[in-house]
Amino acid sequence: MELFEGIIKTLLEHEGYWVRQSFKVNLTKEEKRAIGKHSIPRPEIDLLAFKPGTNKLVVLEAKSYFDSPGVKIGELLEHFEIPNGRYKLFTCENYRNIVFSRLVKDLVELGLAEPDIQLQLGLVAGNVYQNKSSDISEYFAENDWFFWSPEMVKDKVNALAALGYENNTAIITAKILMRGNSSYAPKSKNIQPSVTSISTQQKAKSWIQKNFPSEPIKDVRTSKYYQDKDIWFITIPKDLLESNEHLKLALAEPDFKNFNYLKIPTEFLKRNMNKLSVRLSGDKIDFHINATQTARYKDIRGQGLELKQFLITPK
Repeated sequence: MELFEGIIKTLLEHEGYWVRQSFKVNLTKEEKRAIGKHSIPRPEIDLLAFKPGTNKLVVLEAKSYFDSPGVKIGELLEHFEIPNGRYKLFTCENYRNIVFSRLVKDLVELGLAEPDIQLQLGLVAGNVYQNKSSDISEYFAENDWFFWSPEMVKDKVNALAALGYENNTAIITAKILMRGNSSYAPKSKNIQPSVTSISTQQKAKSWIQKNFPSEPIKDVRTSKYYQDKDIWFITIPKDLLESNEHLKLALAEPDFKNFNYLKIPTEFLKRNMNKLSVRLSGDKIDFHINATQTARYKDIRGQGLELKQFLITPK
């Protein structure tokens, strides 16, 4: 929806970004073949947001979904070799890499960026299915992606409504929507996304300290339980396997009262690297660990590597 994109564009501009709307990426025939779809249309990026003083460009999809169930975390957790579904940039790494590479070339050719510009994928949602913004926030934080939830968008629109008059469609719309709203209480102008993974880490470390008091917790990686797919999701830098004897994973149960603690020898993972899901960039490994009772602790993002033997239970 162009109106929603326009409002998000204004919100970003008020936070210091330079924004370009509806940018089409000019994929070549060779790049389309590499993607696996010869007739794929030109990808259109909803919003490109650049903040001066940084070397980072946020590549944003803006999904209003006001008259639909909303963004579903389960669809974002999908993984495809050939792009499919409505979140192709998020669910197909090869597609994302090729589109990003061509996007940089297009921007350089237009004089809009330097060749070493860093791209960050992002999503702004006007509606999230079953109010699972925290699930998306944690998943995106693990991937170093940008996310504005509906709650954040609302707070930012409320803040716009408190501004003085400006001849801008988004601000005028916000003023009309918020007129007479006695519950309006604007927050700070620079509202930052909450990183719910911090809360998961804190709870996990507290649980480990209680149940394994002699266990160091510095390098523990954590994940909440993504019930839409019955998985735990973990991303690790590949070089972590060289600097640690064990990969320590604390996997939360849905209520966060209990965790599953896996202590996996890094030598085991290195011996089974061909069974893991290593990103095309070669620098990160993704785990989707099965949380169902019938196949619990199996890494289904890769080729089904069994991790159950590394579960440590409290005495």
